[in-house]
Amino acid sequence: MGLEVVALGIVSALSMASAAYGIKSQNDQAQAAGESANTAAAADYQAVSAAGEQVNAQASAEALKLKRQALIERGRLVATQSETGFFGNSPLREMLVSRLKEREALGTVGTNQANALVQNSRDMNSIFTTAMSRYNEARSRRVGGAAAGLMIASSGVEGAAEGYNMGSLLIKPRKR
Repeated sequence: MGLEVVALGIVSALSMASAAYGIKSQNDQAQAAGESANTAAAADYQAVSAAGEQVNAQASAEALKLKRQALIERGRLVATQSETGFFGNSPLREMLVSRLKEREALGTVGTNQANALVQNSRDMNSIFTTAMSRYNEARSRRVGGAAAGLMIASSGVEGAAEGYNMGSLLIKPRKR
């Protein structure tokens, strides 16, 4: 009976230690995956924020360019009118057309900017959703204290049974 008890104790202890190490390793991996999800989300947020800043800068530059072109066009029209001395219906219409083109172009720039920023906001929401999903998935892989205790205990019982069987096989004479 002595060898069976020794084998029972050794295999049970090894089985419990192996289960505890496996649980710790699994929890460490889940922690690393959660941190990785947060790091990836932070990098994605920075990229989307930079894209939003680029959209705003590009829209501002385009609007400034359009305003400058419109001022040049109206200046040219005023200069032409003063040289000819003709201030009739046609030159006023040209001025009006110039202003309308400017407003239309600026409106297009504003609409494009707004659409790009809405898409930017959607990208931010997508990043948040993905990050939360990855974080929750990683967290779900963690083994809690009570579950870990049960797993280690059941592993110990299984190891004890296996150790007892091994010990009894070592003691029993072999039949040939």
